[in-house]
Amino acid sequence: MKRTTSRLAAFALTGALVLASCGGDDSASTTEAPAPGTEAPATDAPGTDAPATDAPAESWAVNPDDCADPEAPNAPIEGTVKIGSVLPLSGGTAALAFAPVRDGMEAYVKYANENKILGDVTIELQVEDDQYNKDLTPGAVDKLLDGEVNLVTGIVGTPDNLAVRDTLNEECVPQLLALTGSPEWGHVDEYPWTTGALVPYDVESKAYAKAIHELFPDGAKVALFTVNSDFGAAYVDAFKEIASDPASGIEIVDEQTIDAAASEPPTAQVNAIAAKAPDAILAVPLGAQCPSFLSTVTEAKAANAGWEPKVFLTATCASSLILSVAGPAADGLYTSNNLVDINNPDYSSLPKVKEYVDYMTAQGKADVATTAGAGWNVIETTVEILRIASESPEGLTRASIMNAARNYAYAPMLGRPGVELKMNGADDAYQAQSLQVVQYNATTKIFTDITDVITEFES
Repeated sequence: MKRTTSRLAAFALTGALVLASCGGDDSASTTEAPAPGTEAPATDAPGTDAPATDAPAESWAVNPDDCADPEAPNAPIEGTVKIGSVLPLSGGTAALAFAPVRDGMEAYVKYANENKILGDVTIELQVEDDQYNKDLTPGAVDKLLDGEVNLVTGIVGTPDNLAVRDTLNEECVPQLLALTGSPEWGHVDEYPWTTGALVPYDVESKAYAKAIHELFPDGAKVALFTVNSDFGAAYVDAFKEIASDPASGIEIVDEQTIDAAASEPPTAQVNAIAAKAPDAILAVPLGAQCPSFLSTVTEAKAANAGWEPKVFLTATCASSLILSVAGPAADGLYTSNNLVDINNPDYSSLPKVKEYVDYMTAQGKADVATTAGAGWNVIETTVEILRIASESPEGLTRASIMNAARNYAYAPMLGRPGVELKMNGADDAYQAQSLQVVQYNATTKIFTDITDVITEFES
């Protein structure tokens, strides 16, 4: 890949340009995480079978004229396609959660090569470590570009992705499937080379409002507990939009926030909420604040006999690692996902889920299969995009990869039945807008379905 001095200058400016869409804190420990899986990819497998769905007619195409090297995006990719990613692999508890995500990524690359999903093109994967610290992400991406990756996918964290978005768009290197639900990934005109992977946070919040209405058809008092950042604000703004409609039956009785860098239990905030005795709480803490919040709510319930609020917890907290730390305090919480829980017997017998589990077991990775599903899913979707690009008239190029990434529809192996990932140029810039509200059982460590798959927020 041709290197440019303008790209190097962009790295130097990264710290000043970063906008923390969620979290907003510089430390590695307070950046939000996707719920790795929450648990893993469900429908037709790619490769050996026919593709799950065909891409819609292409109506959007990237323009390479503004690229640092306008000819590079159209250069053929032959023989080997190199995928890069950045994960927190060291530096604290985040590494415990995301090392299995890398295992899932690597497993799918092996699976895809074995099944020749891209025909004679071999897939290589290079994963770098940024310790969940946005200040380290530019250096990690620099290593990927030095390694001549053709695209980058699955970078974890909103600030981490924002830290390299300008650079990758200037270089016209596809930045696919950012593992965050920030609304930032919908700016197609300004950042045509960047897409997101997760359900946008505002859509998730609206799904919780819908579930609360169904649980309390006669009306509900709701309290909000959110991190004081753009991340938390995305949930709050969307929830208030729904609550403003009298038909929702939702009355917001209290709003409490917590700083992104706060590490103490939110005792004062939760006690203030308990004093209002809401029927439900929408909670959007960050990282280690998730189990701390749940434990504090348990203490408040013990001190306020008869108060048993329904807790709706951001999906970014709903990883097996975080909820295991919370222990019994996590029991009964509501959250959401668009991937199946592979431990749930309702899904574990599905052919494609079983295929995934069997493959991970054969690779000696059965113990991390639940969390690894997030990595498997993002690379599976990336490879499907590459397959579509390789079959385009242009063949496999960085430009055709980006065009495919904004013009496709696909049902992944571990997706919940009824979930389809899809993009349609600038008209639909978010691949995931369907999800299902689920409830966690701390004893069985299984998520059970509470609602049907909610598709009404699809663009």
